[in-house]
Amino acid sequence: MDFERIEGSRVKFTFKVTKEEFKDALDKAFVKVNKTVSIKGFRKGAAPRSIYEKNYGVESLYQDALDVVLRNKVDEVLADKELQEKLNFLGQFGADVDKDFGVDKEFNVYLFIDVEPEFELPTLKDIKVKDKDLTVNDDEVYAEIKRTVSKDIIKANKENGVIENGNIVKFDYVGSVDGVEFEGGKQDDAELEIGSHTFIPGFEEQMVGLKAGEKKDIEVTFPENYGAKDLAGKKAVFKLNIKEVKEEVLPAFTDEYIKGLKIDGVENLDQLKANKKEELTKRKDATEENRMADEAIKQLLDNTKVEVPNSLVEERINATKGQYESQAKAYGISLEQLLMFQGITLEQFNDQIERASFEQAKFNLVATKILDVNKLIPSKEDIEAYANEQAEKVGKTKDELLNANLARYHSELAYKNLIKFIMENITIEK
Repeated sequence: MDFERIEGSRVKFTFKVTKEEFKDALDKAFVKVNKTVSIKGFRKGAAPRSIYEKNYGVESLYQDALDVVLRNKVDEVLADKELQEKLNFLGQFGADVDKDFGVDKEFNVYLFIDVEPEFELPTLKDIKVKDKDLTVNDDEVYAEIKRTVSKDIIKANKENGVIENGNIVKFDYVGSVDGVEFEGGKQDDAELEIGSHTFIPGFEEQMVGLKAGEKKDIEVTFPENYGAKDLAGKKAVFKLNIKEVKEEVLPAFTDEYIKGLKIDGVENLDQLKANKKEELTKRKDATEENRMADEAIKQLLDNTKVEVPNSLVEERINATKGQYESQAKAYGISLEQLLMFQGITLEQFNDQIERASFEQAKFNLVATKILDVNKLIPSKEDIEAYANEQAEKVGKTKDELLNANLARYHSELAYKNLIKFIMENITIEK
């Protein structure tokens, strides 16, 4: 058995098949095939070889004989555990054979398999990521406080009636294109929060500064990708009649009111602001950690030159397609119909999952190499300790969780080890 790398991630095995070996394979093929053929004067499986070949020719046994030979060669390769560990097989075997093979000839058969590619990892110190920005401004704190007391906020008529961002406006409108009203372009007592960007771009902006009781025509242009194709990209005029302008009125932040919010350690407005700022900072910290990790991984993949085996990409594609097909089947519709509801075509879907599957396969290769080289793969003890932590949280035994989640726990810990190692070794810029 000879083998060679024919690509960065593919190995070719070459086997010489002797006359005797192929003759033995033909004998086994005949036993199999003869059970299924009918020859006049003989029961199935009882016709002599000479009679069979006279009726069908020895060539009719070639494919089954080759299957016997190839199965033997695959078994020979798989029996070599040292070779498997050295090359790290990734996919199923493919096969080929010399064109002039046949009975009474020696010939070669070839096996092909994707293996773990050889590649160099980039220097992690060359990866540069901006440090966390944990700045929390007063506007963010105010918005968070508003969310906290939202049940107590009331909407009251605005004293001067002038529309500003954040106001809620009740109004009538009639829309027209080239002087002709269009379907769906008219409504009485519509309500709109200015700044919510619910209406066509430019609509809300032109309402700012108008007053309750005022009427005005505004002109906007429908987006090119607007849902109603007969309106997409066209200019329209809307006649507005402003009826009411309301603003949000927050509760009075007395000490008594703030104590009633029942937030630990918060009894006055200053403490409430500090509490919300701390919450926002923690939230930003988690978001920034994810942002930095994502940026580091993107640079890591961009700077790694590796030939990604097709078998890994196909495996991801098939898994993703299978999930979508199962979802479509559960709804009783086709995959194309499911994608249509999501606003994409089958062609776009295939393109998206192909690109995503390639990136995922590349990430898996790079991550595995980093974990192997740096001895970061979770040990049995690591996984058991992790299972113990989870068991305390959910009220189950460690063994129960390990039986159900062993592979997931291994993946989760490996990913944590990977991210921790990357972030400790890249360059973080202030």
